[in-house]
Amino acid sequence: MTFLWIALTAMALYFLYGLLAPHPNRRAFADDLPADRVENGYLMPREVFDPDEGNLFQRASTSVAAHTKALKKNAARDDEPFHEPHWGHTSAMLRGTLKIDKIENLPEQFRTGLFAQDRSYAVVARAGTQKDPDLGLTSSRLAVKLDYPEPVPNAYAPSGEANELDLLLAAGAPGNNGADHTFFARDGHQVAMAFGLKPPSLGTLKTLANWRNIAILLNVRKRVASLTAPLRREPVNQDGWAGTPYYSLGPFALGDGAMKFALLPVKPHKVAEHDRAKVDFAALSKQNMDDWLASGEETEFTLAVQLATPDCIPEPRPHDPPKAVMAAEYCDLAWDETASPYIAVGRLALSTDTAINTADVWGQIQYNAWNTLPEMRPLGQLFRMRKHVHSAHSNVRVSHLYGGKPGELVGKCPFSGK
Repeated sequence: MTFLWIALTAMALYFLYGLLAPHPNRRAFADDLPADRVENGYLMPREVFDPDEGNLFQRASTSVAAHTKALKKNAARDDEPFHEPHWGHTSAMLRGTLKIDKIENLPEQFRTGLFAQDRSYAVVARAGTQKDPDLGLTSSRLAVKLDYPEPVPNAYAPSGEANELDLLLAAGAPGNNGADHTFFARDGHQVAMAFGLKPPSLGTLKTLANWRNIAILLNVRKRVASLTAPLRREPVNQDGWAGTPYYSLGPFALGDGAMKFALLPVKPHKVAEHDRAKVDFAALSKQNMDDWLASGEETEFTLAVQLATPDCIPEPRPHDPPKAVMAAEYCDLAWDETASPYIAVGRLALSTDTAINTADVWGQIQYNAWNTLPEMRPLGQLFRMRKHVHSAHSNVRVSHLYGGKPGELVGKCPFSGK
């Protein structure tokens, strides 16, 4: 009986502590934020910067870099099939062309940045699969680097600029607001908490001591489970990598407005029948890519953008900020693709005869969502965190796993014709 009372008292204290203690991992927005600004029917996004973001970003960057440093030195250089947590395995490095040829589909106020004029760009595309053991998340990704004619801000160049522009996307389910059209976490606090739990530390205990933090983490885990659920269904005739749509996940600026972008497959691309629930999806993705390379096929994607409008952003709930802030700061927010459909602006063509050997130095090419024009910069706290986390992680993986020098391939990407 005494033990029962002790247990009940401990549970009551735990509940009260979580209820009354400060809750730094839940973002709170001021009640007096300005009203939404709408121009020509389009929502103008508004970012909100927290005073503790620098410390938050540093904690997350240190944690992710530590995970990579704990792996075997030179592992990626010595073992081609090596699969790195948080990064994955490169299935192929491909060359091709991105042609911007439909800017007339955009309202004139959004014909800026990459969409300022019709133009073709040589590209290198990194296709890969990420298998994250901490989150239980497996996803295919496509990173595209453009040979841009003018200098663009670059996270790895010593000068801070390079003639390269990056587009980073993750595979998602087709159809309006399908799985993986958004990020699995809302903001930097949620990601920093998830990364900070491993390896265990005093910060881990502090996080778990508050049940409200656990509730947030369980919601993130639930969202990851919902995103991976489609991988366990439809056991036959799934689309291969070239028949899969890819999404930018979070919001980006487009001039004074906001956008998300996607690469949508032009023609079906099927793979052999299999049951995704009974196979290693990362290994399967690599086999699918090898089969496609051996087939000699070509593939084409439509580059499309979704513009933020008042109607496509959900109505704010209690404690939510105005829609303009939600559009910029809520990285897990689905923008209604019926209210604001994706608009075709160009096409990406890749072919098997442009493949680059993934075992050589080109596996060290570094990408970053912030390697882009200022008028197309990523928006929101989570992307501001990714700027630092991706840089720290990429630099460590190049030096520790490849034995290379971070940044040495900036400006040396093997674009078509070079």
